[in-house]
Amino acid sequence: MPTAPRGPLTLLLLLALPLIALGWLRSGDGGVTGGGRYVEAVIGTPTRISPLAPRGNDVEGDLVALVFAGLMRLGPDGTPQPELASSWEVTPDGLTYTFHLRPDLAWHDGVAVDAEDVAFTIGRIQSPDFTGSAALAAEWADVQVFVADPLTVLIRLPEPAADFLVRATLGLVPRHLASQMAAPAGFDISPFERAPVGAGPYRLEAIEGDRAVLERHTTYALGAPSIARLELRFADDAEEQAAMLRRGDVDAALFPEAPSEAEAAALGRGGLAATLLQRNASTVLYINNLRGPLASAPLRRALAATVDPTAAIEAAGLARLVPGDGVIVPGSWAYRPLEVARPPVAFLWAAASVQDAPDGTKMRGGRPLAFSLVTNADPQREALAFAIAEQLRAAGIAVEVTVEPAQRVVSEYLRTAAFDLVLFGWENTPDPDPYTGWHTSQIGGAGGNVVSYSDGETDALLEAARTTLDTGERRDLYALFSQRFEEQGASLVVAYPQRLYAYPGTLKGFEAGLLFSPASRFASVHLWRLGE
Repeated sequence: MPTAPRGPLTLLLLLALPLIALGWLRSGDGGVTGGGRYVEAVIGTPTRISPLAPRGNDVEGDLVALVFAGLMRLGPDGTPQPELASSWEVTPDGLTYTFHLRPDLAWHDGVAVDAEDVAFTIGRIQSPDFTGSAALAAEWADVQVFVADPLTVLIRLPEPAADFLVRATLGLVPRHLASQMAAPAGFDISPFERAPVGAGPYRLEAIEGDRAVLERHTTYALGAPSIARLELRFADDAEEQAAMLRRGDVDAALFPEAPSEAEAAALGRGGLAATLLQRNASTVLYINNLRGPLASAPLRRALAATVDPTAAIEAAGLARLVPGDGVIVPGSWAYRPLEVARPPVAFLWAAASVQDAPDGTKMRGGRPLAFSLVTNADPQREALAFAIAEQLRAAGIAVEVTVEPAQRVVSEYLRTAAFDLVLFGWENTPDPDPYTGWHTSQIGGAGGNVVSYSDGETDALLEAARTTLDTGERRDLYALFSQRFEEQGASLVVAYPQRLYAYPGTLKGFEAGLLFSPASRFASVHLWRLGE
């Protein structure tokens, strides 16, 4: 973004000051128990802080999670739970949701939260001049909102959507501060995004150069947090983040996926606890379902069965990868361990009309099997790709590994289907629906089905799971989908990545769940307390 002229910047800061002052004028803690300060090192610096704005970095996501609250929130396994809403009902046709707000809710400036704020938030997303993400706009397109009374709001959908309660975790913004949400002429950032006011567990008191300072919201819907003050200290990179923790400048840090010497030195400091948190993501061996011999489902299944994710991860020396066990990530409410009959690999190759030549080369139709394997230029991803290639070579399959920049892997290989095998990541949405990655309708264009997997039975299962509101039925449907996925050799989920969270050994109330985003570590922050 170009550097802004000094004059408009001064105007922007002046506009933001009243919002900050409103926070300072709030009442005291009103007898709330607990206290203390929790300081965490984060990588990056926030620019705009709003649930409706595109995220520039993870720090902005952290602050949005701490400052704002939605009708619903995500539980540790992704199950939607009430937050600002006390309860909800849905009509039998799955189209109309009625949310009942908790009484006595307040924004950080003391103004009451009511149903009009819900309508206002959705209205801003539906506005023709909305500048947030296209994906967010699409989630709320054609949705109708009706305010029945100050504590009751009805939301009508154009069609049933199993993931709607996950959408309802969107942070609400206050209607009474609408005038602060427009950016001054010449700017992309509004005063509200500089000094946001939400209804989440913490209010933003100030951003002071190298840190964001937050104070607990004593009237938070789920109860006032025990820890009175929370600070996020900004680091330029992972090495500086680790150095802050090692020196004792901060109490906690969420480290990147790849371990480092600086991280190890920081963890050597006394008084720390550490937990591996699983990301809601996967590392996938994408198998092009239309490419030469890979168009054969039996051959794809045999190829996928030849890869041993556990052994490949160990060979690559990757301590923060969990071996893959299907498309649904373990830890999700929708996960169920795969129950697929797995014949011996030799039997699968025979079923695919593949024979072993005297020298061990796998042959099909008189030709040796040979594939290219593309991955992105990341040390961990490269190591895993070479480990997988060695497994396939040991089985008699020629494999050539090519390493490219991540953007090129997407644009020149995945999007054009010009590949045999690609080892790359997949970011899951908070709702576990795998439709966008594997339904036939998602082949081509901007769809996520880059391997051109097309199977009528799979399509029917995914379609049914998108409309039923019965989570037990959805879990059953996804289990059947996972079995079909493996039987068809659609591709292979090799691993699930993890990140290490270091925090004070005296911290109580921390609940480890899936990282739907890095900010998910704060899901239970209102329950945290610092012991002796």
